[in-house]
Amino acid sequence: MALFSRRKKSVDQPAADSASAEDTASETVDDAAPEPAAEPVPEVGISVQAFRGVGADAGPEVSLPADAPTPAAGPQAPVRPVSRSAQGLPSEQQSAPRLPLAPAMPPEQTHTTDGLIDNVLLREALGELQQGATNEQLLGVLRQSLQGHLYLRVHGDAREQISSGKPLSVGVVRDGERSFMLAYSSGRALQQSLQGVEDAAATSAIAQPTTAVYQQVISGGFSGIILDNSSAPHRAVFPTELLKKAVDQADEDMAIKAALAAPRDEQSAVRVVEALARTRSWVAVNDGSNGQPVGIAEAHATDGRRFLQVFSHPLEVVALGRKDTPMPFQPEQLAKVLGEHSEIAGVLVDVAGPSIAIERDALSAVLVLGIEIGED
Repeated sequence: MALFSRRKKSVDQPAADSASAEDTASETVDDAAPEPAAEPVPEVGISVQAFRGVGADAGPEVSLPADAPTPAAGPQAPVRPVSRSAQGLPSEQQSAPRLPLAPAMPPEQTHTTDGLIDNVLLREALGELQQGATNEQLLGVLRQSLQGHLYLRVHGDAREQISSGKPLSVGVVRDGERSFMLAYSSGRALQQSLQGVEDAAATSAIAQPTTAVYQQVISGGFSGIILDNSSAPHRAVFPTELLKKAVDQADEDMAIKAALAAPRDEQSAVRVVEALARTRSWVAVNDGSNGQPVGIAEAHATDGRRFLQVFSHPLEVVALGRKDTPMPFQPEQLAKVLGEHSEIAGVLVDVAGPSIAIERDALSAVLVLGIEIGED
């Protein structure tokens, strides 16, 4: 079987590039229903850190991103021989990783405001951003946002608006003809957004699944979303084109990522395996164009055991900074590879973190999919 080592290089796809713009410092927030504004409004620059594609210069402050091309999807490819990636398992990693990577274990579920449950993974990823954050770091924020929930700031009573069937009057930032939905990772970030707001007492909040929020941005005619806008420099903006690609490549419930982000217990591996058995995952494929052997990425434990690298989303592959291409893998394909390569000790899921290594004897829910039952 072909062997190759983990490489610390940035990759070009999938990513979204937006045009460069002049730095600006003023901003405004406008509360409106999640529909595109019909009337023109004065152009106001927004000072944020904008994701403009892996490998591009992000800059500490840029104006809101211009329309960006849609990232290219990972190509379909046949099952290929397993190849090796020279890295240990999560439990064998010594140093604490930094964005776009994260620790193998999910963070403790804490909150910053009584009564409001934080999206801790996203909160901590945003907390690592500083002035001059790279696009790779912003990519790390985006991938950590694809689980859990976001808070939306609503002008008026959110429950009343929902019960009456009205569209939520959510917080929006306008920049000329473009509008960006505001969303928050934590109670603290939400409170910071209310400081100095005259009608703060008339403002409520609602928590919604992140993927549902992103769908609202996509379908509502918004140009993108700003996360934790009032918490500079720990904030980020992502264009709608990038959100659409991220959502299109994700499973509806983000079952694998949700299981990895949850507090660990004796059933954690079971939940991940059940998700792998019913949900499309991804593998990292080297096509040989960089001089490395062709094959699917694999990790090695210090004792020599080999684990197939499996990913919940193509962004998880890109975050590793390798010249690998994300390839979709149906549960039956995963079962076939594991069945044909009995020397593989198990799977390593989302090595960029949070991650989990699952040994072969715990993968029965996946392996059974590769059993062919002949007819009499």
